[in-house]
Parts: sequence; C-alpha cells; structure tokens
Amino acid sequence: MRRFKQSWLEEFWDNGKHKRVPNHLQKRLIRKLDMLNSAQKLRDLNSPPSNHLHPLHGDRKGQWAISVSGAWRLCFKFEDGDVFDIELVQYH
Repeated sequence: MRRFKQSWLEEFWDNGKHKRVPNHLQKRLIRKLDMLNSAQKLRDLNSPPSNHLHPLHGDRKGQWAISVSGAWRLCFKFEDGDVFDIELVQYH
C-alpha cells in the first residue's frame, strides 16, 4: 500500500486503533487492510466473496471498493500491483 487518503486511517493501520474507527469495525478493518496490502493483482481481492469487490462510478470513477461491514467500505485505487488513496467511507 502506497498511500492513505485519510491520515487517521493510516494511523489506525500503524497502531491498530484510532478514535475515528468504531470499535465493532476494528478487527474486520485490520483484516481488510491486510488483504489490500497483500494483493498483487486486483483479482486477488475477489476472495473472499464477502469483499464484494466492485468498481465505482461518477465522481469516484477509477476507484474500487470492498465491503468491510454493513454500509462501511474501503475505497481505493489500484495500479501496477499497488493500492493507494485508501479511504474508509460509510455508504448512505
């Protein structure tokens, strides 16, 4: 992973917790960030199916997203085997 779009999310990645990450998301979010960090190809993120990897459209064209939990998603860009501009967003 090259770069986080949200500095607090990078702090969470480095430290395993941050006040902006709800407690019920912390373990799952670490697992999902580990998956992003390990992915060498975009298709690596198709598994597990619960990731629901999908391309984004409109203002977010060029980005991808995977599900974290409920309405929470990790949005990111993927290029040359690298994940960057990572952000945690809550849909709706």
